Amino acid sequence: MKNYFTISRITQIAILSALAIVLYQFPKFPLPFFPSMLKVQFSMLPTLIGGFVLGPIGGTIICVIKFLFKLLTTQTAAVGEIVDLSIGLCVVLVTSLIYKVKHDKKGAIIALIFGTITWVFVAVLINAVYALPAYELIGIDKVLNMLKIIPGVTEENYRIKYLFYGCLPFNLMLSIFVSIITYFVYKKISLLFNKIDKKSTTNIMYWTQK
Repeated sequence: MKNYFTISRITQIAILSALAIVLYQFPKFPLPFFPSMLKVQFSMLPTLIGGFVLGPIGGTIICVIKFLFKLLTTQTAAVGEIVDLSIGLCVVLVTSLIYKVKHDKKGAIIALIFGTITWVFVAVLINAVYALPAYELIGIDKVLNMLKIIPGVTEENYRIKYLFYGCLPFNLMLSIFVSIITYFVYKKISLLFNKIDKKSTTNIMYWTQK
């Protein structure tokens, strides 16, 4: 752990954390065929890239920094932020640990496939056991109003309807899209960070020798 936190690596974590925070804010939008509480945002992209480039420690730190910032601007009494944190931590740990074992393109594909499965599973689970009960505290009528886009939703079936007609397909679509982007850009960012590492090491050696 002591050797992990070099100046260069701290800088890289800061850059990816800042990018994750920006991407949480913009672009951020709902889709017309999903409940309004489900909004598309791409803050998981820098987190996944951070896990690949910096390992599980770096990816986890980026995820936590993003969560802490989101708490300052929460509009869901931290419910949405806790859901995002749970999904983010599970996905980044799965993907980064697999990629650490198999450090090549095939390993990246396998990692992202398992990451997508983890994303969807955790999203459905955390919404079922935490998010929906939390939202119910504001009143069933308000919850039903948020879910009215789902055909045939009633007070008796809204949980199942939301999980399987809203939460599951939305997170499956988003996780696949983010994973595809991650696959095509992570190597370029890794090469860029390697150049930063080499330049930083060269400068340190120069000033030490001087």
